Amino acid sequence: MSTGRRILFIALIGLLVASLAGCASEASAGGGPQPVASTSALGANTETMPRTVSVNGLGMASARPDVADIQLGVETIDADAGLAVNENTERMTDVMDAIKAMDVEDKDVQTVQYSMWIEQQYDKQGEPTGENRYHVVNQVRIRVRDLDKVGQLLQKALEVGANTVNGVSFSVADPTALQEKARQLAIANAKAKADQLAAGLGAKLGALRQVSEFGGLVAPAAPVWQEAIGGGGPVPMSGGEFSVTVEIQVIFDLAE
Repeated sequence: MSTGRRILFIALIGLLVASLAGCASEASAGGGPQPVASTSALGANTETMPRTVSVNGLGMASARPDVADIQLGVETIDADAGLAVNENTERMTDVMDAIKAMDVEDKDVQTVQYSMWIEQQYDKQGEPTGENRYHVVNQVRIRVRDLDKVGQLLQKALEVGANTVNGVSFSVADPTALQEKARQLAIANAKAKADQLAAGLGAKLGALRQVSEFGGLVAPAAPVWQEAIGGGGPVPMSGGEFSVTVEIQVIFDLAE
C-alpha cells in the first residue's frame, strides 16, 4: 500500500471511531430508557392504590311449596305405525280427561313432547330382520296448585293409561318474598364478615365501593313415590321445603 493510501485509510478509521463515541454520549445524555424514573413512577402508583376489603355474603330463605309440576304421558309400541298412533291418542285422551276432572285449568296443562321413532329388530346373531317397531310418545307438564291433589292426580292418570312419569317437582309460585328475605340475610352476612376482617387488621370499614349479586333457586330433593295402578290408592308424595339462595360480593374502603 502506498503512503498516500495508508494515510487516507487511517483518517477514515479515526472519523468512524469519533462518530461512534458521539452516539454513545447522546444515548447516555437522555436518548435511552431511564429505569430509575420508571421505578419512581411505579412507587408513586403503589402508594395511591386504595385500601379495600372484599367479602362474599350468603343468605337462604325457605318456605313450604305451594305448587307442584308433574310431567307424565303415554308411550305406545307397535309393529304398525298407525296402530301405535291410534292407541297413544286414545290413551292420552283418557289421561287428559282425568286431569280436567281434577279441576286443573287449561293454562296449567302444556304438551312438552310428541314424537315417534322406529326401533329396528335384530335376530340372535345381531343381523337386522327387516321388521320394525314404532314408538309414539306424548308427554304433558301439569301444574297442580292444590298440593293435596298431587298424589290423587298421579293415581288417576296411571289408572286410565299413563305409563311414563318423568318427574315431580315442588316450588313456590311467587318467590319474590323469599328472594327479598334471602337478600337481606346475605347483606347482613357480608357486613359481619367485613367488620370482623377490618377489626382483626386494626382498621375500620369505610364507604361501600362496589356490590354484585348472584342468586338462584334451590329445589328440594325429588320425593320418592311408588307407582300405584288399579285402585291402589293415591300415590304418596312429600313436598319438603323450597329454598331460595342469594349470594352477594361487596367491596368496602378501609379507614384508619
